[in-house]
Amino acid sequence: MVRSSRTPFVFLVVGLLGGGLLCLLLINTILDTGSYQISQLQQENVTLVQRTQELQAQIAHEESPTVLASRAHRLGMREPSLLHFLDLKTGRIEREPGHVPGMSVWPPGYTP
Repeated sequence: MVRSSRTPFVFLVVGLLGGGLLCLLLINTILDTGSYQISQLQQENVTLVQRTQELQAQIAHEESPTVLASRAHRLGMREPSLLHFLDLKTGRIEREPGHVPGMSVWPPGYTP
């Protein structure tokens, strides 16, 4: 009986184990890099959400009637004290609009 050496089998097992460990190390490194990128992107997302909320609050403030009125006043815009209406039939300017059936008496947003 010829006994074959166990050395090639031992090298094969050691090589497979070493290769498996290297593969696990590579996979772990890749996953760790991916998890770092995910946490970095989540932090950026939180920052962007906060910035969006700040901008929305600033827009809401800028759209408020008091701010709009003060800016319009600085630009020289003034509210009319009273509206006058031109009667096209007579050519006269009147304080009260003529009554036409089915038409609104006052323009939208005007309160006498």
